[in-house]
Amino acid sequence: MFDFQLFRIKVFPSKQKHLFEEPRKLQEILKETILSLPSAEIRKNIVWHIGNIDQIDTSAIYFRVGRIGKARLELFRDTNFIDKEFEVAPYTHTLLDIQLELIAIAKKSKLAIKTSGIANNLAKLLNKSELSSRYDAHFEIFEINDPDDFITHIHKSLAVSKYWVSFTRPNAFDVNKDFLQPAEKLLEESEGDKGQILLQGDSLKADTLEELTRSAAATGNDASALLLMPEESVKVRKRLRGNPIVIMQEEITDEEDKKSLLIKIRHRYRKVREGEDN
Repeated sequence: MFDFQLFRIKVFPSKQKHLFEEPRKLQEILKETILSLPSAEIRKNIVWHIGNIDQIDTSAIYFRVGRIGKARLELFRDTNFIDKEFEVAPYTHTLLDIQLELIAIAKKSKLAIKTSGIANNLAKLLNKSELSSRYDAHFEIFEINDPDDFITHIHKSLAVSKYWVSFTRPNAFDVNKDFLQPAEKLLEESEGDKGQILLQGDSLKADTLEELTRSAAATGNDASALLLMPEESVKVRKRLRGNPIVIMQEEITDEEDKKSLLIKIRHRYRKVREGEDN
């Protein structure tokens, strides 16, 4: 049984903006970079690689990511205890939807205690790749959190007096452009990396906050709110972050397994973006 955690993988152009005419081209660079099978030394004597590429459909790619290093085995040979060094290459399974900029990574404790640690090293690998340098592009990978519990608290509260939502520079595929696009554009023009919006009032509209929350969750950003709950005598702060989405997959050995996982991933992501009824 595999535990796949969902992440958003984003491609950002150089802040000098001298290369990219079409937003869609960023997704093409993501695909080209993965297909180039990059490898890079992330730490001393630890080299990370991408391999085992398999095109699932026009938008989805399966691959493995892992690292090569040395391990020491203690042996007993001919009345002597000896240490023998050999090469090890732990890896994990990864499924990428290029158009959605959505990536699922299987948990592997031999690579990192948390799956987010594998994601961080994958981002470092992509940023050290030849194509990243050639296209002057930067890759970032963000956890996708399940927004349902946070949204339930918003709707059950007596009032929401403050609401915060974070955002990044414009990306090739983003959600809720009507609300966040002006803020993203301002961030880009100011050559910033991250920003935050604060809404404040006696009782903010829950439906609008749900839409913003789903946008934040789907793009790998964060949100929080100051709520007055029926069972509480004082206002409490709730946060979107802390509920990573994990999808279980029995096997990942053949094409049917990979297609089955891809269906689950896309369905789960639509639920994050649009809710249960969409």
